[in-house]
Amino acid sequence: MVSLKNSLIAFSVLVLTILTSSAHASLLIEPHLGYNISGGGTTSGVEYKYTNPELGLRLGGQILGLMAGLDYTFSSYTWTQSPGGDDKFDRGEVGLFVGYNFPILLRFWGAYYFSNTAKDTNSTGKTATGAEFKGNTKELGVGFTGIPFLSLNLMYRNVVFDSKPAVVTGGDISNHEVVLGVSLPFTLL
Repeated sequence: MVSLKNSLIAFSVLVLTILTSSAHASLLIEPHLGYNISGGGTTSGVEYKYTNPELGLRLGGQILGLMAGLDYTFSSYTWTQSPGGDDKFDRGEVGLFVGYNFPILLRFWGAYYFSNTAKDTNSTGKTATGAEFKGNTKELGVGFTGIPFLSLNLMYRNVVFDSKPAVVTGGDISNHEVVLGVSLPFTLL
């Protein structure tokens, strides 16, 4: 898993170098803010639901409409479990994104967050405070760029935790999220 992460980081550095070395390439800096309006899943008969704000930053390159780079997203949320109690988590995700800005006010992207860590900060549920979950996230997004310097975004995310504390039994924890957000995509030559 570590070699995969190192390979993905090396690949992203190579893509950024190629994108920014062209005469028409731009540096992309994009802070983003979102709200997860529908998050949750079911594992071993336990249903999880949560909503939460997300904050992040994309850094990459853009040539013509093609964009690619690294993304970091942080969120803090409360998992409400049925049956069970609540668990409060802080989650950090690091990944790669690639997308395209169409000239018709739309942009599309996909992202793979190869590092996703959620830490239980306050538990009344099934996991102990301090327990860590690790996995990955896949994201598909669409943005409307009709307002200058602003993108209104809708994202679908699949979050999988395949490394979890021993007290959580069963298969991988797989959650699905729908996120509404805004971002400020700046391009610098």
